[in-house]
Amino acid sequence: MAPRSDRPDEPVDDERWARIVAELDDVDSAADAAASRGLDFPVAPGVDSPFRDGSRVVRPAQDDAAEPADPLSAATGRDWDGTSQYDEAEASVDEQESFVAPDPGPVLGGDPLLTMAWFAAAGVPMLLLVVLVAWRDAPALLIQVACVVFVLGVAVLVWRMPARRDRQDDDDGAVV
Repeated sequence: MAPRSDRPDEPVDDERWARIVAELDDVDSAADAAASRGLDFPVAPGVDSPFRDGSRVVRPAQDDAAEPADPLSAATGRDWDGTSQYDEAEASVDEQESFVAPDPGPVLGGDPLLTMAWFAAAGVPMLLLVVLVAWRDAPALLIQVACVVFVLGVAVLVWRMPARRDRQDDDDGAVV
């Protein structure tokens, strides 16, 4: 195997470069040929006429200072004229579809036994966590009493849980 040189093959590269430059010269000569035939646009190299089947594509000249074709392209949502129509329509729908939520009952106004059971089941574990972190040498009796209160609270909640669904309750759940 012959050693490979790091230099590119110069004659081949020069030939390619000469062809590229010649093609670019053809583009310049095509523009000159179009101007000599009275055409105001260049003709691609190798094309005898810009017309094909008697038709030609004409594009209007574009002025850089002209306004955009779409006047609403720079407008924001509130600048659009139809926004007031939407606002009026939404206001009329809101007037027709007025919903007033029922007044909720008192938060702690239910059964006092259930309220105490919920405080025991949810509050005692949080209290134990604070006691174990802040008061490491807490008396064992305090921790034992807290555990008993927690177990009693959970037992009351399970005991008072409804066994069957209320027959008068025809609600299937959330309504969308």
